[in-house]
Amino acid sequence: MLKKMLITLLILCELVYAQSGVGVNVNRDDLEIEGTLDSRNLAILQTSSTIFLGDFNFINIDNDIKNSQFFGAGIGATNRLEGVDGVELTFGVKFILSKAEDKRKGIDKWFSSIPLMGMINYKFPPLMFNIPPVSLEGKALYAPGALAFGDSNSYSEFRISGNIEMIENVKIYAGYRNIITGYSFNRNYVFNNGFYGGIKYIY
Repeated sequence: MLKKMLITLLILCELVYAQSGVGVNVNRDDLEIEGTLDSRNLAILQTSSTIFLGDFNFINIDNDIKNSQFFGAGIGATNRLEGVDGVELTFGVKFILSKAEDKRKGIDKWFSSIPLMGMINYKFPPLMFNIPPVSLEGKALYAPGALAFGDSNSYSEFRISGNIEMIENVKIYAGYRNIITGYSFNRNYVFNNGFYGGIKYIY
C-alpha cells in the first residue's frame, strides 16, 4: 500500500508539477518526497503580476517506535524582497494530514490542520572559481487551535536547508526539520525532527 502511494505521488509531482521540481530526502528512519511548482514556469500564468508557489511533501517514518505518515499541500504568493538581491519571500497556507502511531507514547491518531506558511529563499550571487550555484531556504508554519481539527490542538513546523547545483538541473541538499503536532492530550508531541539529505531534480 505504501509503495503504491509513493509511486502515485511521484507521478503526480512529475506530471502536475513538471515545470518545477521533485526532491527525495532521507535519514536513518525517514523518507520524504517533495514537489514544488513556481508559476513563472507556466506559460498560462506568466502574464500575472502575482507569483504563485505550490508546495507538496509526503513523509514516511518507520522505526521500532514510530510508524507514521504525513501529507502536506500548500500554496503561497512569492516575490522578491525589495532592496535585497537574491532574496525571495513566500506567504501562504498549507493543508496538513498526518497519522501518528507511536508505541512509546501510546498514540494512534489522525491529525489535520491548515497552518499559515512563511518561506524565505536566498540565492548567493555568482561565486568565483566556477563554484556551482548555492542557495539557502527557511520555512516556518503555524496553526493555532482555530486552524487545527479533530484531536489536534495546534501545529508548528520549522525547517532550514541549503543546496548546491552540482550539475545542470540537479541539486544536492541537506537540512533540518522540526514538526510539532499539538494533540489535545499532548500539546508538544514531536511528530518528527532531525537532519536529512537528498537530491532534487528541477525543470
